Formats: sequence, structure tokens, C-alpha cells
Amino acid sequence: MKRLDLIARVRANTRDFSNSIFREQDIIDYINEGVMRFKQIIPELNGLSDLLVQSQEPNLIPKEYHHLIALYASSRCFSQDERYYQATTLMNEFEVKLGEFKDKVESGEVVITDPITGVAVTLTDNPIDYVDVSYFDENGDPVELSDGVEEVQG
Repeated sequence: MKRLDLIARVRANTRDFSNSIFREQDIIDYINEGVMRFKQIIPELNGLSDLLVQSQEPNLIPKEYHHLIALYASSRCFSQDERYYQATTLMNEFEVKLGEFKDKVESGEVVITDPITGVAVTLTDNPIDYVDVSYFDENGDPVELSDGVEEVQG
């Protein structure tokens, strides 16, 4: 979806058919907040830029997930209008679906590809954190570790 389509989806979600309840600039700001939220949760999307012009799309996000940005922006609009029940409902839906999207990206079910190069976007500087000290020997018995600190006498 282009930014213009996302704005129209937000207006439909919020029933702002006359374009008089929410300022367009606020909706654009909330759309870009939604883009930032995607980047916070899914590191592979760090190359995603704000939607600065009407014809721009969130090109790293697969098309079937573009509507989530409109959900986020709709929620923020409802919050601004002090309609907290609708805001909370939409934000919960956004977060759940964003979590499902993240799980699919991590499992490899969804591959994020650069639209210009067609190459899959992967993280290269994300080292795996692990413990390199064995606390058990080959038989499964605990190993006494000495770190040079003497026992405290009490």
C-alpha cells in the first residue's frame, strides 16, 4: 500500500469519511510511528525508511502486512480522540499480528527481500549468546568451579 492508501485505510477505520476529524499530518506522523515500531521489533527491517511522499510504499514489508501500519495509525488517532477502548483494541490487534509476523520472519517462513536488489535481508552482526563454561562433566556430575575467590568465613 502506498502512503495515500494507508491514509485512506486509517480514515475508513476511524470512520472519518469527511476528512474533518483527524488532520492528515497527524495520520502521516502516526503511519511513520508504525513504521518505526516495525523496525524496533524486527531488526531485519532497519533499512525501512519513513513514508515521506504519497506514492511511497513500505517496500521491505510484505504487502500482506502493510495494513498493520494503518491499524497502528488508527489506534493512535482513536487515542488522540480519547476513544480509548477502540484505541486499545486496535493496538492489541497490531501488536499480536506484528508478533506473528516477527515469528514468521525468525522461522524463515517469511523472507524479507530488498525490492531493488532482490536479495534477502539478513542480520550479519547478531552474534549468538551462549555459555562456554561447562558446569557438568561427561557423567552429568557437577564440576567444582574455582574462580579464585575464597569462601567467606562466617
